[in-house]
Amino acid sequence: MPKGRILTQSERLVIVREAAKGVGKQQLAQRFGVTRRTIDYTIKREKDRRRDTGIRTSAASVTVTPDEMKAFDAELAKHGFDSRADGLRALMQATNGIFVPDKHLSSELSSFRAALNRVGNNITQIARRMNEAKKRGMPPPWSNRQYEEIRALAGTILEMGDEIDLLVRRRNSVMAVIVDEVLREFALGTE
Repeated sequence: MPKGRILTQSERLVIVREAAKGVGKQQLAQRFGVTRRTIDYTIKREKDRRRDTGIRTSAASVTVTPDEMKAFDAELAKHGFDSRADGLRALMQATNGIFVPDKHLSSELSSFRAALNRVGNNITQIARRMNEAKKRGMPPPWSNRQYEEIRALAGTILEMGDEIDLLVRRRNSVMAVIVDEVLREFALGTE
């Protein structure tokens, strides 16, 4: 197989058309005397060209604060985008996999939900005992140990809130890295 063979434009069109009909990439590579990677690249290049030159009929609109817009513009400038539209378009085209729910985050939040349900049941029992004592005109049935348990319960709830906050912040930082990589790739003209 010749190295560095350059396909003509008409050969590229034939490859794209034949691939769309279901002809195998290895078969096309042998037929045109190129590597399978060249066939993959040719098909991808045509797909990207069609996407980039397609007629745009839908619009997206979002309202943000001036600080959010300033930060977004700074990121776009950092990655060499000339306009907000180009940056947004690049992000939209690269969303494949970015907005898929994180399985780890989802399982962690499920465990937090179960723990919060248990805490909620405990709080309900405490409130029920307080209401019963109030209806009977009695002081709340608290011992020092029970008071300490209630304080520990409140501490647990606060800790869980902190854990959830930390989990979400970590996920957001991962998302920021992914978006940063996507913008860098599009700014460099690769994908």
